[in-house]
Amino acid sequence: MTFEKYLHIVDNLLARHWAITENQVIATINTPNFGKINGKVVLLDGSYIDFSEEILIVDRLVTKLRYRYEYVKDKTEIFRYDNFEKHPGIRPPFHHKHVSKQRVIQFKEAPKLIDVIEEALRYMF
Repeated sequence: MTFEKYLHIVDNLLARHWAITENQVIATINTPNFGKINGKVVLLDGSYIDFSEEILIVDRLVTKLRYRYEYVKDKTEIFRYDNFEKHPGIRPPFHHKHVSKQRVIQFKEAPKLIDVIEEALRYMF
């Protein structure tokens, strides 16, 4: 797989998902195996997911070097996934979710964009 192929998969997901009313994606392809994606996905109720991914692909394995998925509803952040290192108590590989300003939950691996979208939909209904 190349970064361009990964980007094609993301574009198809966003174009075909039943709950997405609009999406904006800006991608930078640095090398065939490395690139960055910045995007915004608007859902049926006007809530949205702002996201960014820095992707490295080695031997067909996709690694998210840096990422952020922020779900916003009624101008309020509901949750945010990221792997930034500056959080007390969060250890490598730094995958975590902010569920409030005081509460952060650590995970073993990065979430997939489709899973973040599906989680956001649970707040809609």
